[in-house]
Amino acid sequence: MKAIDNAYRILWSDNQEVQEIKYSPKLWFRGLRAAAYPLLPALGRNGLHAEYESVYLSKFKSKAFPYLDQISLRSGAEGTGAYWEWLFLMQHYGIPTRLMDWSEDALVALIFAIDLEATEEEMSNDAAVWCLNPVQLNTAFTFHDYYPEGYIPNIQEKGVYEMFGPQKNPFQNKKPAAVYSPINSPRIIVQRGTFMVFPYTVPMVDMKDLSDSYQYLFKIVIAKEFRASLTEQLRRYGITKAQLMPELKSIALELIQEEL
Repeated sequence: MKAIDNAYRILWSDNQEVQEIKYSPKLWFRGLRAAAYPLLPALGRNGLHAEYESVYLSKFKSKAFPYLDQISLRSGAEGTGAYWEWLFLMQHYGIPTRLMDWSEDALVALIFAIDLEATEEEMSNDAAVWCLNPVQLNTAFTFHDYYPEGYIPNIQEKGVYEMFGPQKNPFQNKKPAAVYSPINSPRIIVQRGTFMVFPYTVPMVDMKDLSDSYQYLFKIVIAKEFRASLTEQLRRYGITKAQLMPELKSIALELIQEEL
């Protein structure tokens, strides 16, 4: 908790150069199994880039249509709102997108950072929890003329589509924006999930490499030797990964890991 307090002090209390920010102080968190991993969405890693998105989206939609009765698309199957809903469905099922998951709960990020399901290589490295000031990040954007700087929009709002939609436009900002999801699935609710949407640029820029990242990012490194003990400590408090993944597979995994 001291590390979180320190992050809060650095990202809010000691870094309020932009006095016109009108929103409540908050931090978002993201856990990484290896501290050296980039702060990039899946579509910006492993040789992929933003232009793959249209291919993934087209194929996913064509194959998913027979199952539309199992999918809740509040905006219909087509249109601006539907575009984002399809993207969030892709994200949910593990298809690379320009979206990156964050959480309003530091313990959620910690659980994913120290996950004992990590690969052998990941387990041999330190983990990390990144802390983000989403309001400070969003001062780079003007989604509405009548909202103060730092506004965090729902991703379906018009201004977000104009800046981050699939159509190439003259907007050349390399920063992602902090946004809220249009879909409140059980998993998003339990994980207190929030998101970033990265711009449609090639290549995408690792967030921590942005020149002003010190204003809104803070990294907490977790030594590899503490993974198991932290996991056990959280389990004693009743905090497990299975709670964050409300599905039968997670329940089964938790039962297997329990000491009988």
